[in-house]
Amino acid sequence: MIQKLLNISERVNIAIHALAYIGAAGKNASVKKMAEDLQVSETYLAKVLQPLVKEGFIDSKRGAKGGFTLARKAEEITAYDLITVIEGPLPVNACLFAHPICNDKECRFRALTADVRTMMEQSLRKIRISDIMKNFKHKDDN
Repeated sequence: MIQKLLNISERVNIAIHALAYIGAAGKNASVKKMAEDLQVSETYLAKVLQPLVKEGFIDSKRGAKGGFTLARKAEEITAYDLITVIEGPLPVNACLFAHPICNDKECRFRALTADVRTMMEQSLRKIRISDIMKNFKHKDDN
């Protein structure tokens, strides 16, 4: 039920977990190993990571010793940042119904969506990649 409420896409899910994985690795994380550990397609993971490289969240290095590293401190990267890079800004206050009929200014459902959007944004800004990194233990760690 909560998944439907938040409606976080698979791309965002992968982006958040990939950055936590990269941060926890503490070194170049290969897309092949990361895809295997995160149980996603290597091709799809590479596509998800492209905008994160472009926006300066991670660095990419080619070659045998290449891979991905965080370009920013994990404490500075929030779930909100990643959602907006992958999906764009959170929706503006909108009607919950497919065919709105009532007056925008007096609609209680629009007020509700505004409140929920504000709460979501505030909460997502508090979730940092450094928090999620704590859940990762790489297979080569002891």
